[in-house]
Amino acid sequence: MLADPNGEILKQLIRIADALSKPSPSPWVEWLKNAAANFVGSLVAAMFLVSLYVFIQWFLAATDIVIGYNWRFDGDMNQPHNIRPHFDIRNRSRSRTYFLASVGYLIQNRPVASFDKESVWGVELRPGTIHFVEVAPVKNPPFTSLGEALGTEVHVYLQNGRVYWLKGQGPGQLRTGRIQKAAFWLRSKLENAAMPTE
Repeated sequence: MLADPNGEILKQLIRIADALSKPSPSPWVEWLKNAAANFVGSLVAAMFLVSLYVFIQWFLAATDIVIGYNWRFDGDMNQPHNIRPHFDIRNRSRSRTYFLASVGYLIQNRPVASFDKESVWGVELRPGTIHFVEVAPVKNPPFTSLGEALGTEVHVYLQNGRVYWLKGQGPGQLRTGRIQKAAFWLRSKLENAAMPTE
C-alpha cells in the first residue's frame, strides 16, 4: 500500500496543477514592460548628458574672462587726482570672442560713481589674448583719495550683458565667493595639465 503519511506527494501534485492552471503572461506584456524600462532608462541617461553639457558650457563661459586691476593716479599719494583703474584682462577661451561694454564702481552692490561707458566700449577680447586697458578717471563724483578707491569693487560688463564673475581681482575686491574661487582654480588646473576645456 502506497501512502504518504505527510502528504508530501499530494502537496507537490497540487502545486504542479496550480502552476499549470495559471495562465502564462502574454509575450506582448513582457515586451511592453521591457520597452518601457528601456525608454525610461534612456530618457534619464539623456537628461543627465544634456545637464552635464549645459553645466560644462556654463563653467567655460563663467571662467573665460579673468580680470585683474590696480589703481593709477596723477599727483602724489597725499593728494591724488584722476584716480582710475588699470586692467589686465585675459580671454582664456580658445574659440569665443568677447566685447567690453562698461566699467562699474560699486560698494555692497550699490553704485558709488558713474559707470564708464566710453573707455572700454567695443574693446575686442579675441580668444587667448591679454589686454592692458587703462580707463578714464572715476567721475560723478570723482574719487579724492586712495582710500575711496581701495574700498570700491570694480566690475566689468560685456556687450552681451554678462557681468557674473566679472569683478576684477585687485585692491578693493572685497567679496570673492568660494564657488568662484573653486571654479577659477579648477579651470587653471585643467589648463596647466594641458587638458582641452573646449
